[in-house]
Amino acid sequence: MRTMNKVVSLLLVVTVVIGISVQAQDLQEQLKKLSRDAAIGYVTPFLNHFAANLNSGFYHSADLHDILGFDVGVKISLTRVRDEDKTFKLTLPPTISVRAADLDPALPANQAVVFYAGTDYDPNLTPNTAFGSKNPTPVTLRANKTVTVGGITRTIAANRTILEIPGGFDIPTLPLVVPQVAVGLPLGLEVIGRYAPPLKVGDAGKFSYFGFGLRYDIDQWLPAFPIDIAAHFATQKLSFKSSADKDIFSAKGIAYGLEASKKLFILTVYAGFQLEKATVSLGDYDYIDPATGQTITVQGFDVTGDNKSRFNVGLRLLLLILNVHAEYSFAKIPVATVGVGISLR
Repeated sequence: MRTMNKVVSLLLVVTVVIGISVQAQDLQEQLKKLSRDAAIGYVTPFLNHFAANLNSGFYHSADLHDILGFDVGVKISLTRVRDEDKTFKLTLPPTISVRAADLDPALPANQAVVFYAGTDYDPNLTPNTAFGSKNPTPVTLRANKTVTVGGITRTIAANRTILEIPGGFDIPTLPLVVPQVAVGLPLGLEVIGRYAPPLKVGDAGKFSYFGFGLRYDIDQWLPAFPIDIAAHFATQKLSFKSSADKDIFSAKGIAYGLEASKKLFILTVYAGFQLEKATVSLGDYDYIDPATGQTITVQGFDVTGDNKSRFNVGLRLLLLILNVHAEYSFAKIPVATVGVGISLR
């Protein structure tokens, strides 16, 4: 069991912890350039896909383990980024203030120039989300604008960029890798565990992850029934905090459903239906005000995943104790999941 824990922890550090910490840090850097309304549109598709991955891969057969039978393995879930996830609609505020010295070095650094929506700039934009192109979206002046600041008059030329919405990371797919252990219990029960102890990721922050689930053997009450049937329930929570213990990124999910499977020698065909909910949260973040250059703390926000239910179909190959499986879930955000591990019935 101690060796198993080491393997699980190592896999988690290499795949989940490093991957999520990098994503969280990259998003934090981009959010510094975005007001709250822009940030919500920018990051919501990313959080939605993460939520879909989180509630994936709980089972690969409806034939539960015998008492103390177990399997341990790694689940890799993947969503494909759709075109509609790459951009979002943004309505800019009625005014945009820009530090005067950023427009012309001759203007005072401690004052700002105010630009007006509809007159100076187009208030309606379609910038890139975190999934979209790396190209930023500029907010430009419609025409020349003459300004007087601190007694100094200057003309700001048409097409001058007064604000820039950052680009995305040009991500075609979003993966999530998690370890999972399942152990058979008496009374036709099976417990599922997804866990890592709190881990420090260099100077970036601290990561923790815990998931718990139960499965129940239904076909034990149906003698000679030709297929296996089971029910499952699972809940999990993930968090990533800064080194100062400040919330950066967190997620929680809950799922329950039914699954059925049929074993055909070394192959098992399985399918299931699941109801689910996942909420992904961004903590408070720092926004750099373009008018003053000052850092403002912006309140974080929650995103509830689009997937409310899914229908899974999959195939498992069991070679002695080596378990390899793959499945596809039909949902608003489809998820493909593959897994590999060791299984002792």
